[in-house]
Amino acid sequence: MRRFSLVLCGGTLTLLAITLMAAGQEQQKKGGKGGFGGFGGGFGGGAQGDPVLLLRNESVKKELELTTEQSEKIPTAVAKALKEVLSDKQYKRLRQIELQQRGNTAFKEADVKSELKLTECQLKNIDAVLEDSRKEMAEIAKDAAGDFKGMREKMASIRKDTNEKVLNVLSADQRKTYKAMLGDEFKLQTGFGGGGGGKGGNRKKKDA
Repeated sequence: MRRFSLVLCGGTLTLLAITLMAAGQEQQKKGGKGGFGGFGGGFGGGAQGDPVLLLRNESVKKELELTTEQSEKIPTAVAKALKEVLSDKQYKRLRQIELQQRGNTAFKEADVKSELKLTECQLKNIDAVLEDSRKEMAEIAKDAAGDFKGMREKMASIRKDTNEKVLNVLSADQRKTYKAMLGDEFKLQTGFGGGGGGKGGNRKKKDA
């Protein structure tokens, strides 16, 4: 449970880092010092000096003696900080992108459970689907033997199957609500010479 909570924190923290990095760069253009709270020269110093992303590092968590309770509170704190920086429209879109990046793990989040009004029975079924998926991926990774391309293809297939199984647990109204929560598809540009399968990190164009 603790590991899963930290995984969820990771997605939110990454999005916060992107947002604050842009804010820091804008501040520098205006003659400010930039950065965040005086940590490590700010966001301009690379990801390793990013205080938000540092919280994802196991050695940092150990050094800080970060508790499970603190880890579970981080997403709420991050969301509160983001709402103070972004407009309502920006925050809504960021939230949609975050849910897209989390994929099926988003169904473990309290806000998603609440908005979809998931029942205990549905939650148990979703947990079982996700656990089976986790085990399958672990086996694929274990047997990859250096064939990373083949491993990625198999995992992509499992994620697709898992998504279909999870959606089948939902009612028609819940699926409609979840689709609205995701918004238009967004291809995240990672900055490593590609856009995560998309073109230039742009939103997927709707069919004419």
